[in-house]
Amino acid sequence: MLFGPGILIAGGATILLACIDKTLESYGFQFLGSVLRIAIPLAAMAAGVYFIETNAMIGWLK
Repeated sequence: MLFGPGILIAGGATILLACIDKTLESYGFQFLGSVLRIAIPLAAMAAGVYFIETNAMIGWLK
């Protein structure tokens, strides 16, 4: 399945982290926002790796 539950959860978590980062920055917690700026790309990379490993079409092409 192209967009399984794992991919949707990973995408939702990435969007949630971006919203939390913006909220923390607007309320003056710059340090926590900086930590999340590191966590957001890591979460996106993990979602990409998960997608590549579990995509049935890529397994078929091998």
